[in-house]
Amino acid sequence: MTGPIACVAAVTYRCNARCVMCDIWKRNGGDRAELLPEDYRWLPASLRSINVSGGEPFLRDDLVDVVRVMRATCPRSRVVVSTNGLATERIVAAVANMKDVAVRVSIDGVGEAHDTLRGIDGAYERALDTVRRLKALGVEDLGLAATVTESTVGEVTKVEALSRALGVGFVASAAHSSPIYFGAHDGERPNSEAAVEEIAGLMRRGLSSAKPVAWAKAYYLRGLIDYVHRRPRRLACFAGIDHFFLDPRGDVYPCNVGGTKMGNVRDGSYAEIAARSSAAVRAAVAECREQCWMACTVAPPMRRHPLRPLMWIARAKLFGADWPGPGVRAGRGGGR
Repeated sequence: MTGPIACVAAVTYRCNARCVMCDIWKRNGGDRAELLPEDYRWLPASLRSINVSGGEPFLRDDLVDVVRVMRATCPRSRVVVSTNGLATERIVAAVANMKDVAVRVSIDGVGEAHDTLRGIDGAYERALDTVRRLKALGVEDLGLAATVTESTVGEVTKVEALSRALGVGFVASAAHSSPIYFGAHDGERPNSEAAVEEIAGLMRRGLSSAKPVAWAKAYYLRGLIDYVHRRPRRLACFAGIDHFFLDPRGDVYPCNVGGTKMGNVRDGSYAEIAARSSAAVRAAVAECREQCWMACTVAPPMRRHPLRPLMWIARAKLFGADWPGPGVRAGRGGGR
């Protein structure tokens, strides 16, 4: 398989939330025109995963057309639309016209905790209503996405329980900083042992599942603990090779954390842009000290290079998640 296999495509910077761990809403869309639906024919056909993000993607009136072009251009790709779930009517109406799209609704806590983090009164109930409406619509690939922050430790476990009660999927991430995307949010980055224990609980429950996909998520969560402890990544970063970030104006970056611009969709195909920028991208990735760990950027190297995750899963299933020692604690290597 040649070419990148995953892309995060922020289709707009417009947003109707006021999240404390993200500054995208402060841009108010910016002053440059968003890509048109037809512009997404630029995406490389090698993609197997497209995360349609924002801002809030459903604020685009033509999102259905954007997704239709993505599917036609990358027919073997899973398309996941990430949403804050606030614009329930718009979301349900759009998804009703999207074939086989996956939807992840961001819920970071239960009740007031979610409202506070998202900066919108009633955000929790609106997001929950969106999930219920999408499930009633028959969306099969539906789930909750929770962000672990230092200020909401304990809430993500509640969201995981909520996902089980609703009968939908669940994925957890952690607050990150990014000069080109989220903004500077080290203050919201989880750093306590309480946060570690919460993530470890999610990990252990994943390992106890009978589903291999849950075991893979457990490996991802073990890496998230390393991120909290500011340790090196468990898998090398292949930003700009396995995956890339596309912003609403067509600028292309190796990922949505690093700030090295590769080019713009109007500069040629992805292969041409990557070839011209490869030396600069390799240098930037080699020098990056962020050690980010996000599902959208970790899944590609897990898929390309599965041996290390598979070995960890086998040891963890046989001997415990932090083999050869019990538990997950600060300063422990975790059986890499």
